[in-house]
Amino acid sequence: MKISISINTFNEERNLKNCLESVKWADEIVVVDMYSTDKTIEIAKEYTDKIFYYENLGYADPARQFARDQTSNEWILIVDADEVVPKKLRDRLMEIMEYDSGDVIYIPHNNYFAGKQINRMGWGALDDQHPRFFKKEYLNFGDEIHEFFKIDDNARIYKIDDPEEGFLHFSYINFEHYIEKSLNRYTSIEAKNIFEGKKEKIQLGSNFLTIWFKLFREFMIYYILSKGYKDGFRGFSISFLSVMYRMVTYMKVRLMEEYDSEDTHEKILEEYQIIIDKVISEYRD
Repeated sequence: MKISISINTFNEERNLKNCLESVKWADEIVVVDMYSTDKTIEIAKEYTDKIFYYENLGYADPARQFARDQTSNEWILIVDADEVVPKKLRDRLMEIMEYDSGDVIYIPHNNYFAGKQINRMGWGALDDQHPRFFKKEYLNFGDEIHEFFKIDDNARIYKIDDPEEGFLHFSYINFEHYIEKSLNRYTSIEAKNIFEGKKEKIQLGSNFLTIWFKLFREFMIYYILSKGYKDGFRGFSISFLSVMYRMVTYMKVRLMEEYDSEDTHEKILEEYQIIIDKVISEYRD
């Protein structure tokens, strides 16, 4: 039995070499790139000749099914470029495969944020498990952000329960990275999916007092009930940013609904131009 590694990339020259070094033991490495403009492909070619391209839609999820389809082995391990596979995880996967312990394997994620590992608020290794190791016939992918696994009803599920046998996930380097990647890019994708009816609409109400009450309650759930305070400054920051993620998504959807378009940038520029043209026309009169 052999293992295929599937990695989706876009401008991952900072992370990719470390990721590939941790999986070069695999029988096959498949990289699907969304037309990177940095040295991602150059780095990938040092480890594999199975490099494919997929349209850049702003996030990796739609390309995962395509990447899965390019693999040639029964067992597939999905790895993101900002993750590394410790030897303990590799050894556990080999054991699971040898004894046929399951068909779809959930793997813990040891998540790092701004330089430190986070252990609460759903970011803890055993709280953040994903079906990343599987027999090809039992798992497919959809195209919605963060909700893309489609597991066969007949699949035997197995969950690794040792955090040391999980991925190391270096998710966000600092606050700038989070704001650029998640608070801006991902909220736009979420808002578009909600506007198009692919995801359930965020219900915060229309009264501003109600909205702020609900957001404050969510912050308290993250920070107090989920014990984010035990992660110190970073726990507070993640709790606050998680609520902001929801609020920014909500605001973007509201604007899309108001202009009846997902491209509010162009719609608003057109509106501005009408105002500008009126001002300029006064000089012609």
